[in-house]
Amino acid sequence: MKRVIKRLTNCRYLRIIFKKLWNAIRIYLTITFKNLLDNIGKSPLKWLSCITILLSFFIFDSFWTAWINKIWVDPIASQIKDNTWWIIAIYSVIISAYYYHNLKETEVINMNRCKVVVIGTLLYCICLFSRKWDYVLICDYSRYLAWSNFIIIVPILWECYICYQLKHKKATENAKPELEIEKTNNVADSYKRKAVCESAYKTLESCFYKEGSFTFSITGIWGSGKTTFINILKEQYIRNNSVKSVIIFEPWKSDTSDSIVKGFFAMLRDELSNYIPNISSTIDQYVELLLDEESGKPLKIIGKSLHGIFNEDKNPYELIKEILERTKHKTVVLIDDIDRLNAAEIKEVLRLIRNTANFPYIQFIVAYDKNYVCETLKNNGINTPDRYLEKFFNVEMSLPRSEERVLCNELLTRIQETVHTIWGLEKEDTKITNMVYYRPDDPTNSIIDNNLVTKVLLTVRDVIRFHNSFYLLAKAYKDQRVENEVCFQDLFFLELLRYRYMDVYTILCNRPFILLQLSYYEFSLDKDYKKTLQEYLDNTQIEIVSDILEYLFRNDRDKANAIYSLRNYYKYFMYRLDDKVLTVDELMSLAEKDDAEMIKSANQLYIRKYGLEFENQIGELLAQIYKNNAEGRTFDYNEIYNLLEKLTKSNIRGLRDEIYNAIIPHLQQMRCIDNRHFKALLHLYDVVDFNSKTIKYFDILNFLMAILAKKNLAVKLRHPIGQEEYDIVYDFLSNTTHPAIISSALSSFKEAIENGDKAIIDDLLIDLSVLSDIQLEHFIKEQNKFSEDGFTLFYNCQSKTDPKTHRVYLRQEALDIMKNEIQNNPQGYFSMFIRKGITSNPEYNTVSPEPFCAQIFENYGNFEEFLENCKDDNQYTIRVKNFWELYKSNGYRSIKFEGQGNVQEKIDNCFRYEIELLEQLKKIKRYLDKGKKINENLKKMFDNNPLPVKLRNDICKMIEN
Repeated sequence: MKRVIKRLTNCRYLRIIFKKLWNAIRIYLTITFKNLLDNIGKSPLKWLSCITILLSFFIFDSFWTAWINKIWVDPIASQIKDNTWWIIAIYSVIISAYYYHNLKETEVINMNRCKVVVIGTLLYCICLFSRKWDYVLICDYSRYLAWSNFIIIVPILWECYICYQLKHKKATENAKPELEIEKTNNVADSYKRKAVCESAYKTLESCFYKEGSFTFSITGIWGSGKTTFINILKEQYIRNNSVKSVIIFEPWKSDTSDSIVKGFFAMLRDELSNYIPNISSTIDQYVELLLDEESGKPLKIIGKSLHGIFNEDKNPYELIKEILERTKHKTVVLIDDIDRLNAAEIKEVLRLIRNTANFPYIQFIVAYDKNYVCETLKNNGINTPDRYLEKFFNVEMSLPRSEERVLCNELLTRIQETVHTIWGLEKEDTKITNMVYYRPDDPTNSIIDNNLVTKVLLTVRDVIRFHNSFYLLAKAYKDQRVENEVCFQDLFFLELLRYRYMDVYTILCNRPFILLQLSYYEFSLDKDYKKTLQEYLDNTQIEIVSDILEYLFRNDRDKANAIYSLRNYYKYFMYRLDDKVLTVDELMSLAEKDDAEMIKSANQLYIRKYGLEFENQIGELLAQIYKNNAEGRTFDYNEIYNLLEKLTKSNIRGLRDEIYNAIIPHLQQMRCIDNRHFKALLHLYDVVDFNSKTIKYFDILNFLMAILAKKNLAVKLRHPIGQEEYDIVYDFLSNTTHPAIISSALSSFKEAIENGDKAIIDDLLIDLSVLSDIQLEHFIKEQNKFSEDGFTLFYNCQSKTDPKTHRVYLRQEALDIMKNEIQNNPQGYFSMFIRKGITSNPEYNTVSPEPFCAQIFENYGNFEEFLENCKDDNQYTIRVKNFWELYKSNGYRSIKFEGQGNVQEKIDNCFRYEIELLEQLKKIKRYLDKGKKINENLKKMFDNNPLPVKLRNDICKMIEN
């Protein structure tokens, strides 16, 4: 505070403040006074009238007083003095209603109404303060607090409020437009032509001649900066006051050739009349002569007669020429965009420049697209338009094509902002720069030269128009929240194709197979696509279009949601996304919910979306994991894998199978980012239910070969294999949730190696003996050893295989464990003891015992002894005892039933009928064993006995012998 007081008391500091304040006031007053003088100079009669009327109120005081009394006070005001307050209130309400209605519709301040309010207020104040009349007062405190004041105060307050609202409205509406118009100002600096313009101006400012006009033409293609060049020249002329008059003539605003002449000379007349009195009539007469508009109207006849008397009937053209030559009044006429005119109008403008307006000290600066004008003139009978144009212009300046760097930089600035707004990438992201500066001959995207973009976008106007189209398209995706469903680079180049080569774009949209071919759900260019393009384009255009198509459909670019993917292709042409298509955002949003809500939402999505949407979208997402890792995208593999694991808990089988079918190709591919990802992939295997009948085939043997052979695993992991990898694989094999599948696969794997390339054995990550131990461990961990999985695990605990007999021997540890389980629970073993073959006819099948019962009990004798000791207290024991009798009578071989009834029904009936048949055979055999000859009854019994066992064959031989 002391410091502030010290500074305020410092005289030097106060002088500086007052000096700055005085300078600001002086500048404001200077500008205000200048504007006032300009206004008075433009409308002197209006100002004189207003001042005269105002002064008359003081000079002719009695006159105005008498008239006011006569018109207003005596007949009206004096009669309503007792009702003043409510009359004023009614009028105030009416005025307020008018202003309220006007407030809603007005866009600008009504200056005429403001003038009326100001003048009315001024006159009322003069009358109020003159003290010539008495007013009905609100209170007696002051004679100036009258009820009639409201008639003035209400409009003033409303006018102030409207001004405030309009300024506030303009401030809120002053948001930056999302699209850009094709500006002509502030572009010259981009083309680096300002110095050229200034140099041209220094030359042109001296090119005014008394002999006639001087013409300077600026030529260039559309958007090359012609208008900007003219604007800079105009600013130079105005700023330096080197000429008195600068006229901007726009002939394309006229609808006929005659109106072009009228319009030009009207502008010339209005401009010159400010400096040269009485020239207007001469110019009007000249125009009438040019257009042959002699009129018979009396006033015109009189005017022409007088004009002829005072000017001695001189030719109007010569008279104008003489005046301008004498006054040396310099005039610059700027004409732009004559390439918008038709042939007749172009010829009229050229005739105007060189003939009809060829006056002294006039300079014409004309900008046009020379190629277009020449083509138009040639189509209208001018065989050599270049030579024809030389007759009209003294000097021609041709603007060169824009530099590639300038165009790329202009586009990059705009595209960076759009991609940042729509896709959220940083503006400095190299992917944006590489896209804009892409070179087909150098994919590293050097920014030196030969960019693809500049072959399509030739000018800054092209850049603006293209960016507007691209922004509208990108915004459409953003508004639907599906911007991440398309690759912005592909959208950019596809829009580049549409901007210049609509025919090719239409083919891609409606008939893609004319140019493309489809393989494994991915589009690629057809080998003869260039021949097809020849029907629509010339050779130069074919090269440009080929470069764009090769970028879009080169499927080695690792782009998320690329256009070459069949699933993504039509997203780029729909400008919207079908609500039955599952998006990445919809899928990944499930991860934010708790498990119950996630499953519920997933089930609802599955019902609402197209079939296979989950499978296809998950497949796309899994394919992007490796690309995501390279590009640093949002979703990592842990987030995706965790979501998939939870979704497999859905109670909809179809949804689960779609998830499994998306995971299986991902597992089969087995691409690993690092060891953590490798471990997560192996865990993902445990998520899949391989017992489902509607999922894709999974080559488990190839899967094991990839993770157990060191050479193969090193290729997948891209680094040497060590103890960490051993631990990951060992842990996976030991603790898998699919032990039966893995155990069987390990058996096939070991068999393939032992019967195949022996060199692989030395390259194994885990020795074969350890793999066998893992299989045994799976069997040990199995809770229900008499289940299908239990027996599968048991049979895979193999010790060796006899190479001659191919008989399989199980490990003794497994045999001992199984024997112990059987002794503790014979009923469980017997429930799975009898096995059927696989057949389509239920009456033709083979029945056999559990194949390793002899190994479990060391021989058949021990098993039979165990079986005899089992009590017949359940159907399984009875069934096995009866079957064993049949099996033994068949020489310990499988029993084949052929057309003797349903085999399963025989098993369910515990083979009781078959045992009766067996007893008949045993009875016949006992009879024959005594050396007796079979009698007729026994023979008939034997012939009617269909039991397919070896004992029957033996009896048949005994009968025959």
